[in-house]
Amino acid sequence: MPLHHYIEQYFKQHPERRFKGVSIEVPPLDKRPNVLKVDESTVKIHENQISIRIYTPDDEEEFYPLFVFFPGGHLISANLESYDVSCRLLCQLSGYKVVSVDYRLSSTQPAHAAFNDCYRATKWVVEHAEELGGRPDHIAVGGPSAGGHLATAVVIHSIKTGDFQLAKQVLHYPIVDLNEKIKGSEYQSRELYNAKYGVDLTKGQNELLCPGQNDENDSVFATDKEILAKSPETLIFTAEYDPFCDEGELYAEKLKEAGVKVKLVRFDGGIHGFMQNFPGSPDYMRGYDITSEFLLDEKE
Repeated sequence: MPLHHYIEQYFKQHPERRFKGVSIEVPPLDKRPNVLKVDESTVKIHENQISIRIYTPDDEEEFYPLFVFFPGGHLISANLESYDVSCRLLCQLSGYKVVSVDYRLSSTQPAHAAFNDCYRATKWVVEHAEELGGRPDHIAVGGPSAGGHLATAVVIHSIKTGDFQLAKQVLHYPIVDLNEKIKGSEYQSRELYNAKYGVDLTKGQNELLCPGQNDENDSVFATDKEILAKSPETLIFTAEYDPFCDEGELYAEKLKEAGVKVKLVRFDGGIHGFMQNFPGSPDYMRGYDITSEFLLDEKE
């Protein structure tokens, strides 16, 4: 279908945003979705300190399912505050306690810093689930864009090591393949839509590198089928005009072929980052509703 009219109008008014990205507008605190409380905390692991933000829903439960959330990377704004509304909505609608992780993502940081922070924070949540009011067997992991890639890496590494087992993963328009090839790429969506609707693939992906993903022969797609088969139930969103659309859908197929229960939803007429941008649009709330329904199944 055609690009949504409100998105087309946005880029006509802000043509530089086609390659620079759509800004995430964070409303004043009193205009954000309500949750019971939001706590700032720090996960201390050896010499490293990882900032986290914990969202507790209003509903009182014997235990809360936990959702470890990884914000997007450089392609869309990446910090705890820019994703505050997303986490509040997920918490409010699903009844999950959401733990948002402020991982390092900078060329000045050590190799694999983003992955290490996300993996260690997830392991910490599993080990401290009861202190957080949850249980270690009811933990989901996920995020948008670069956060979706990091979630897949955390899941796969946890399967390989046996460190912990996750209940579900949520991947919103994930970056799956870290190579930056555009022209002649096996993913047609890259050549069709790069730098046209808010995403330029040449910016920021290499800083996501995870152990074992230093070349195209050792990517997520090269993971053994036996490993993929142990992945948790998965929700994947793609957007029609997103350069990452094709690889997200291919990953869904790979998981299905391995026997994993997968729900794939393509948002026709949409672009990368639609769940952080354009609040009030139909796709914006539809995305949160579908995600919450997916997470709520775990509680029943």
